[in-house]
Amino acid sequence: MKNIPWEKIYEINLKCGSINDLISFTIEVVNSLKELCDYDQALVYFLDGNGKVYNQHLINIDRQWSTMYLEYYSKVENGRYGFIDRIPDENALPTVNIVDWDKEPSSEFILNYIRPRGLKHSLGFLLYDPKGRARALFAFDRTSSCNFTSSELRNLNIIIPLLNNLHKKFFLQKEVNQRIKEIAWETTPFTPREIEIANMLCQGITPANISRILYISQSTTNKHIANIYKKMQVSSLQELLVRLLG
Repeated sequence: MKNIPWEKIYEINLKCGSINDLISFTIEVVNSLKELCDYDQALVYFLDGNGKVYNQHLINIDRQWSTMYLEYYSKVENGRYGFIDRIPDENALPTVNIVDWDKEPSSEFILNYIRPRGLKHSLGFLLYDPKGRARALFAFDRTSSCNFTSSELRNLNIIIPLLNNLHKKFFLQKEVNQRIKEIAWETTPFTPREIEIANMLCQGITPANISRILYISQSTTNKHIANIYKKMQVSSLQELLVRLLG
């Protein structure tokens, strides 16, 4: 475990964890990882729940190459160089894969796509949602003969699972927000103010921040929360969330 840049890994994880937007988070991941694993070109494909690309972020790559890949080369040779179809697995963990293009057998893809781009080595990995579906595909490319080192791979294998957990939270929050919308607040025994507070608790807002948002004292907020617990016959926030969100 010598020479592992723990401080840099912590710094990147903290920086990415402070971002509240999925697209911005993913772009920060590809930018920050360059400090642990250098590349000449890079891309991120954003995938929907069916594995289809709906957005992309390219670094030093002409958009025409990406379009050519997505519309043609990802489908030739029985999809050998395309997206791998996989049954979603909630326990899926990201793995780092490397390709040395000089060792790949000659093919249309190699001759007409890889060689013109001057690629020598590529590294790729996926980030998943809580249901085990791939939602972001990353590719780091090198045009020099210098391959990715064992220490670079080690560093990525340490930080990528951490980033994958952060990535999953965006989809968990979407699910929570959808469940909040489905709550029939009018059927609850709460007052209008208690509904406001219960809604914020479901969103993960702390009592201290609820007080600031509603311009009420902390003690008043605590009293409302106590009443909410009493009416729902629960004794903790976790129990309340289970009752309200299912």
